[in-house]
Amino acid sequence: MYQTADKQYNTIIQQILDNGIMDSPEHVRTVYEDGEKAPTKAIINVQMKFDNSIDAIVLTTKRVPLKDPIKELFWIWQKMSNVVFDLQQMGCHVWDEWELKDGTVGNAYGWQLRNKYQRIIADRTFLEMVRNGELSEKPDEVLSDEEFEKAVAYCEEYIEYVDLNQVDYLLYILKKNPHSRRIKTTLWCVEDLQEMALQPCVYETHWQLFDGKLALTVNIRSNDMALGNPYNIYQYSILHRLIAQVTGHEVGELCINIDNAHIYDRHLETIDKQIEGEVHEPPTIWINPEVKSFYDFTVNDIKVQDYKHNGPFFYEIAI
Repeated sequence: MYQTADKQYNTIIQQILDNGIMDSPEHVRTVYEDGEKAPTKAIINVQMKFDNSIDAIVLTTKRVPLKDPIKELFWIWQKMSNVVFDLQQMGCHVWDEWELKDGTVGNAYGWQLRNKYQRIIADRTFLEMVRNGELSEKPDEVLSDEEFEKAVAYCEEYIEYVDLNQVDYLLYILKKNPHSRRIKTTLWCVEDLQEMALQPCVYETHWQLFDGKLALTVNIRSNDMALGNPYNIYQYSILHRLIAQVTGHEVGELCINIDNAHIYDRHLETIDKQIEGEVHEPPTIWINPEVKSFYDFTVNDIKVQDYKHNGPFFYEIAI
């Protein structure tokens, strides 16, 4: 039913090469470092599907960096940061070109996850997650069993409302009501779009418990297939596994929906050579099973093993 990352990727690339539409020069926004316009060849409405419970979802026709995508993922989802220096301190520089004068990327990505809230009624599930350090704000002290039960009784008698950021709410609701079909995160907040250095490419996730397993749908409005897509399918397959582990669910299907899949003109020749290369067996992946809180994961808790690939391919960045 499911094909490997290489198989699906190569098929999409070939479709773009054979049938894609080139941008009209007057419609091109992006430029290369030398100032020249960066038109793309594109197709629309593309889907990739994987069984994320088996192998690592990473290309083998080229070397995909294994650390930087995870650092970027943690910058957005763990730190919920928009400060470029925070990412640089992690040894990752993929957002340097979009840094604004204030040192941020504006009200984008991690800022949206941190500053948009869902209101819940404090209940036993919430209080247990607070007590166990599973939410973004760790408790100053751990309550004794007696103190904890008093807190639960108080919240049951007097309704207490709590506003959770998007990541905390995701973690909470996947424990409280995992069968809901409304479990989404979004980075596409209309009133904030003009305050962003780059309006989000990966803009939405949808989490569903389906056939006893946690399925994840990732929606991408615009995907640079040479540079962005290999990062995205790998890093969101990791996020899927991490969230499933800490919320107590088996990992299921990962679906990537791409509204506009494109290749920049200076990438066309190289990417054609890339997909002609040898396809290797997908590597395996190890996630540290001892980690119980999403916020406790580190890059070292994720290992891609037996990764065979055809080496790096160089592609210019378009901004």
